[in-house]
Amino acid sequence: MPVLSPTVKLLQFMDKTVIMNPRFFYKIWQGYGFAACKRFESVASGSSIEMLFLNPAGSGRDAYVALVEIIGLAQLYADIYINNEIASSGTEISCMNLNTNSIVEPAAKIYYGGTYTLGKLIYNVVVPGGSHIRAVGGATDIGESVIIGEGKNFILKVTNASASATDFSARVLWWEDPL
Repeated sequence: MPVLSPTVKLLQFMDKTVIMNPRFFYKIWQGYGFAACKRFESVASGSSIEMLFLNPAGSGRDAYVALVEIIGLAQLYADIYINNEIASSGTEISCMNLNTNSIVEPAAKIYYGGTYTLGKLIYNVVVPGGSHIRAVGGATDIGESVIIGEGKNFILKVTNASASATDFSARVLWWEDPL
């Protein structure tokens, strides 16, 4: 039987199945995998919430966004913009290191409720929803791995497209690599 390297052992189960995103799992194991999420309640019909993902200039890291997920109780529109101008960043959302043994803090920051001038629209989807007996809600993820370099950002804009107030949550998963 061949001898497996420690890295291969980490990324492969005994039955030889492989972890879905081995690079992300490896970054979590190294202490550079992060998550942030926020629930927004009673968002009025036609209203929008904007979340800023910012990798500050001088951070010394690239941020690799693996997943942006929106889960809502009604139909929502989700748009992502890049190269945004930031007048004020807003309220910071707590981030979690996905390796609870690690003391590494993320370089990237996530905010909501700031003042922004939206840049280029690069992605837009409908998050399914319903009403009354058809209130099934739904989830969507945006993109694959996207690299957000130093001094770069994206904004997730979620708009309530239903006829009444609704709740939704947004979650971002990413890892960081030192430059």
